[in-house]
Amino acid sequence: MQEHRCTEGPAAPESTDDLEQEALRERDAPERLLQQCRELGEYFSYYAAARADGVKLSLRNGVLWIAFAALAFVAVGGLVFGASWILLSGIAEGLGVLFGERVWAGRIVAGLLLLAGLGFGLYGTVTRWKTTSRDRTSKRYDDRQARQEGQFGRKVSERARKTHSEKE
Repeated sequence: MQEHRCTEGPAAPESTDDLEQEALRERDAPERLLQQCRELGEYFSYYAAARADGVKLSLRNGVLWIAFAALAFVAVGGLVFGASWILLSGIAEGLGVLFGERVWAGRIVAGLLLLAGLGFGLYGTVTRWKTTSRDRTSKRYDDRQARQEGQFGRKVSERARKTHSEKE
């Protein structure tokens, strides 16, 4: 069953109400628009505040992690320093006993051994780093010349030799 309402004619009570409500809506439209703009502004302000608080929280967490990492670095550094000190003191005293109760001689020899070990270690590391870097660069240029030869039929070094011999 379908319900059918008649809204035409003066006998329909809703027709005048609809017209009055429509007129009211037309008069209130600018105020409603203003209200909606204020509401939108409040929502945007809420969103911006939430985003700002999120950024602040991220920054605060980052600062806390940095502080924690710095504290851990200092603690581990202190442990390594303490352990190294104890080890070197033991080596120096042991060498001092070997040198006939001359602890000062043991300390000097232990210090010299430590410095020599650090020097040789650094020299070996730098030498290995330079060799690896040179080999990597040489391989990169060899690969590039092989690509050039495949693409152009000759390498850049051959082209340079040919140009140089033509000048002479």
